Amino acid sequence: MLFLFSLPCFAQLDTNVISNEKVVALKLHYGTIYIHTQSVKNVAGARPYGVELELAKLDIDTAAYNKCNCYPRYGIALSYVDFDKAILGHGEMISYFLEPAYRISNKFKFNLRGAAGLIYASNPFNKIKNPVNKSYTTHINPYLQFGVGLSYNVTSHLSMAIIGSFQHFSNGGFKQPNRGVNWITGSVGFLYYSQNNNLPKYKSSSYKNWHNKKTDFDAGFMYVPKQGYNSKIMGQRKFLAGAFGQATKQYGRISALTGGVEIYYDKIEAATINTNKRSALQAGIHAGHTFLFNRVSFSQQIGVQIIKENSDAGNFYFRYGLSYRFTRHLIAGINLKTHYDNADFSDLRIIYRL
Repeated sequence: MLFLFSLPCFAQLDTNVISNEKVVALKLHYGTIYIHTQSVKNVAGARPYGVELELAKLDIDTAAYNKCNCYPRYGIALSYVDFDKAILGHGEMISYFLEPAYRISNKFKFNLRGAAGLIYASNPFNKIKNPVNKSYTTHINPYLQFGVGLSYNVTSHLSMAIIGSFQHFSNGGFKQPNRGVNWITGSVGFLYYSQNNNLPKYKSSSYKNWHNKKTDFDAGFMYVPKQGYNSKIMGQRKFLAGAFGQATKQYGRISALTGGVEIYYDKIEAATINTNKRSALQAGIHAGHTFLFNRVSFSQQIGVQIIKENSDAGNFYFRYGLSYRFTRHLIAGINLKTHYDNADFSDLRIIYRL
């Protein structure tokens, strides 16, 4: 009878098992402007400083750990920066960040960080009010951040962190001049954990389900709306549209190699000095790496231009992309193409996975 009585019973909830916890952080930044080209030398010596508030979650369960042998912290960051130069003004940023934590000991953690979002910059280029600003021309711009750091557990809820970061914003070639703002910062942060900041200790998993995963093949369409005045070619750039194909092979829990080809039509409404129209057709081949975070992917690629409209732009280019997989076959994202120190354009893309 006692055995039969156990059938409708439920196991007791273990309140000590926590899959994630909330983290609030406050950070103070101080740094220096990186002068990457002669045209932005007028902001040399600037010492940007600012403050940042983060609202985040930290995954500490075995499922999260087995994906990367780390404990991912992710959330929203609200930031303010004063660029210490009237030419550049100040900026307010909102970004989504991903910061994996690697356990060193009970007290110390090593952190990697990547963030992407938008910045509102106060003092863009203006022919009358601010003609010497060659760094940016629009108030709202895409913003990127990469960093590394160490954190130390002061109490069971409070941690202190030291972080070094590289930060960048530009408008992706939407409007010229657009050399971009690059700055390097050192930061001190204070993090409050809702439960406990002592990371659990797990054994590394040998589960490698990605070993048998086949190569993915993608086909897609990219589009850029009509863009503004380009001082380099003295004219208007019309829309850009094109197609691309790519192969992706996963080789780790969160890593994959990529290779592909692209061709697009970029109509430029301007003539060169010798009055010959530049070709609107461009094509290139590229290869690179992609980070895989469930439905989100972050790609970094280097390419070679095989058909190009501008002989002085260089043969090599770089692409950085962020995409989201809605279904097994449908993916959407944004992509930034750059030549050396200058962003060419940002495109919107729709991808179909075969």
